[in-house]
Amino acid sequence: MNSIYERTSVRAYQPCALQKEEIKQILKAAFCAPSARNAQPWYFIVVEDKAKLEQLSHFSPYASFLKDAGMGIVVCADLSRNPSFDYCQQDCAAATQNMLLEAKELGIGTCWLGGHPNEDRVEFLKNTLQIKEPLFPLWMISFGYPAQPEVIKDKWDPAKIRFE
Repeated sequence: MNSIYERTSVRAYQPCALQKEEIKQILKAAFCAPSARNAQPWYFIVVEDKAKLEQLSHFSPYASFLKDAGMGIVVCADLSRNPSFDYCQQDCAAATQNMLLEAKELGIGTCWLGGHPNEDRVEFLKNTLQIKEPLFPLWMISFGYPAQPEVIKDKWDPAKIRFE
């Protein structure tokens, strides 16, 4: 599974939309993630509208390239599925990683954009997308066909491993 080793953050996209089948495959991969008690407390808001992506590109100082993405997904914790916010974050992170890897398999670039715990970013997402409880927006992911060659980094560091 080379996508694990070759996945990298992409911040420049070609100006074209993703295919519906690709979007479905990415979302299906998310639903394959493990979750505490199999609660699956994730909820995904798929944003394809260019005007909305432009608006969302202001949710973080690091999100300006969202306006050029083919799609964005806001990953939300559904606290009605699991009231433990910490477990929801872990479960949604696993689902997010699955989407990143599936997108890479499909030749689609991604970038995970942090939201929570920055309250301003969370409020921006809530207000812009009218997100109500029990949903809580955690972060966004941008998706699109890379506009330039990806630079793969070797992150292997045996100094961060201890065997007992």
